[in-house]
Order: sequence, then C-alpha cells, then structure tokens
Amino acid sequence: MIKALRTEEENQAIESNLFPTARAVVRERINFPWHRDESGVSAASRAVSSQAMALDVFETVRRLDARDDIVGAWARELQPALPSDGAWTIDTEYLVQKDLLGEPRSTQVDALIRSAHALIVCECKFTETSGGACSQPKPIANGANKGKRQCNGRYEMQQNPVNRRWSRCALTGKGIRYWNVIPNVLEISDEMDHASCPVAGEWYQWMRNLVVARELGRQESKTPAFLLVYAAGRFPMAEKVRLAEWKKWEATVKQSEVPMMTVSYQRLLKIGISVAGHGERKILNQLSEWIDRKISIGEPKHA
Repeated sequence: MIKALRTEEENQAIESNLFPTARAVVRERINFPWHRDESGVSAASRAVSSQAMALDVFETVRRLDARDDIVGAWARELQPALPSDGAWTIDTEYLVQKDLLGEPRSTQVDALIRSAHALIVCECKFTETSGGACSQPKPIANGANKGKRQCNGRYEMQQNPVNRRWSRCALTGKGIRYWNVIPNVLEISDEMDHASCPVAGEWYQWMRNLVVARELGRQESKTPAFLLVYAAGRFPMAEKVRLAEWKKWEATVKQSEVPMMTVSYQRLLKIGISVAGHGERKILNQLSEWIDRKISIGEPKHA
C-alpha cells in the first residue's frame, strides 16, 4: 500500500529514522510515495525500513557539493564502460511513466541516477529475502474471479481465464510490453516456449529493473545500467548475490546492452568518502556509522 503522508506525527516519525542530511525530503515532497504496511503504518519510520536506508544514502549524497565526484567515482568503479564525467542528478522513488511499457501502475524506482550521457536504475534491499515475484500465476485473492490463476507458470500459448485473451504471457495479453524488451536485455527468446517462465519468482523484479533501464535509456538517449544495492551482513540479499544460481542469472544478462551490477551500501559509502572533501567526508563517515547501526539492529541475532 502506498500513500502520501497525512499527519505531522507521521512526518516526525519518519524524520527521526532518517539521517539528518536526508530528512528534508519529508517536507520537500508532500506526496512522496511512502511505503506502508497492511495496517497503514509508514514502514519508513522503522529502523529496518529498506526505503529509509535508501533515502539515508541517496538523499544525503544528492545534497552534497561532492555529489558529482561521488557518483562519478561509483560509475568508474562499478562499470568502467559507463560515462562517468559531468553533472549527476539523483531522484529517489522515481515513478516511471506508465506508457513507457504499457503498465497499469507505474514502476517505482528506488533511485534513478542520471547525467547527460548515462542513466542508472537502482534497486535497494535491506532485510528482504528476495525480489518481488510476478502475481499472474498466483490465485486471485478476492472478487468475482477469486481463486483463478491468470498464468499456468509456463511461457507458452495459453488463455487467461479472466479476460479470455490468448498469449504466452498474461501480462502481454494485458498490453504490458515487458516481453518486447526482454530479448534485448536477457539471453531469453520471446519466440519459443519455456517449460517454466524464465522470469518468474524473484527474477521477475530484476527483469523489470533491466527492462525499465533499457527503455528509459532509449527514451533519453543515454547509456543505461542497473545497480542492485544491498546491505552487507547476515542478510538474504547479501548471501544471495554470492550463490551459484545468482551467477547463473547474471550470465543471462546482456551486459553490453544494460550492465547489471551489485554493490553494498558500505562499499558505496567507502567510495564516496575517498573522493569527498574534508567537511563532507565527515558527513559521510557519520552516515556510514548511522547505516552500521541500522544494520546491527536488522541483522538476525544468533541464538
């Protein structure tokens, strides 16, 4: 559930959980798309909030005089082929225009970093176990079509029992153009059947990030890249990116089209500290300590 903030109490709760330099975002963006849990409480007011941690880092760097040097250094280390010079902008919780891919609801990018020649889509994880999965194979929870599955979990010609449309992918049948782009960013054919959908499960979210990066890059005539940022420590994502199945997934990515990179928050801050001036280096060191405290709170405790 995503809503704008409504009360001063909520504003203050979120501000108290954000690094001081980043707190201005709460007042600057009245309709900011804050994440909320099922009870309506803003998740960003909690120490283990992934959204809050992303804002801690990216909103702070966005406000520093050394921003261009820091982001340029990130680009040079993480993807040497990416243009790294010039001025950079950072937009947090960027809402992609629906018509870019025919989506009924805009994809929300955790952070979109851009220069005159480059574009980096950032997906940020903290305590999450994985990426978001496609909803189409899941039984519909409520309404007249309760219990129906709009996809059988395979990429093959099939009829959606809800709208009665035939397609290999239920999303394609709804006019969503992911599969128009997938062959451009992944070593996956859209013209042949797959016994199980190759972008189902957690791979669905990483596919969407790659597709969005590629199409935004085309739209803006910029070199695109996708960056997955995670908290290093005893967290599912930090462990997952070291697994063989993750390396297998990365091998399917067409790195020459949209490079996919993974990096920890800690590494991003270390790079930033190395290029910032004395005054802002102090801010980044404080931010690093702030992130370390949150990580200590969020890490599973040994029995």
